[in-house]
Amino acid sequence: MRRTLRRVPRTQRRGDRRRERLLRAAGELVIRLPLGAVTYAAVCARARVPPSSAYYFYPDLDAICRALVEHDRAGMDAALMRPLSPAQSRSWQAVVACLVERGARFNRSHPVAAKLVIGGQTPPHLKRIDREADRVRSGLALRVLDQLFVVPRISQRARVAFLATEIVDTVFTASMIEHGRLTAAHVRLAKAAAIGFLTQFFGDELPAREADAQPARRSRRR
Repeated sequence: MRRTLRRVPRTQRRGDRRRERLLRAAGELVIRLPLGAVTYAAVCARARVPPSSAYYFYPDLDAICRALVEHDRAGMDAALMRPLSPAQSRSWQAVVACLVERGARFNRSHPVAAKLVIGGQTPPHLKRIDREADRVRSGLALRVLDQLFVVPRISQRARVAFLATEIVDTVFTASMIEHGRLTAAHVRLAKAAAIGFLTQFFGDELPAREADAQPARRSRRR
């Protein structure tokens, strides 16, 4: 029996193309200009989409910026939560260092999102979206540590994990402001700062959980 493919209406295809052009144009302008110089009209002009039509997809510049940030959010989460190798999970400090390194690597490969959220010019309402994403990520990181080590049941430990994430975010932002990119020195500083902060609550060592209670780990370093 032949299966009939669902045909996408022409108007929907045209709308999808316009939406993609708007996001691509906005990303190009974000890379080239200071954030304060990027305007809704400039994005529409670069995308060759009339503002009256663009409004139906993104009513203002904030909506476009939010879409750019959300576009890479799932990718960042997936990059951070990949399985750890034995070397990356030999201690809780190694796990934290690995997660910071993965975050830096993702931001370097996604310069538009990086400039929007850690570029130093992020509007407060957009930064709040990133902070909420960090709150979720810090919870995921804490879960990874819980699976590998016996993490002490300290008071407000979710808040502690979130603050460690924000420390990394602050150091990354400093690097972007000072150098326009994430430098290796700042990434090392972010690792040391986060680990130093968490040491106040975790101590220098955490007992490893039994091997059969740990999630599967990859033997090859990533």
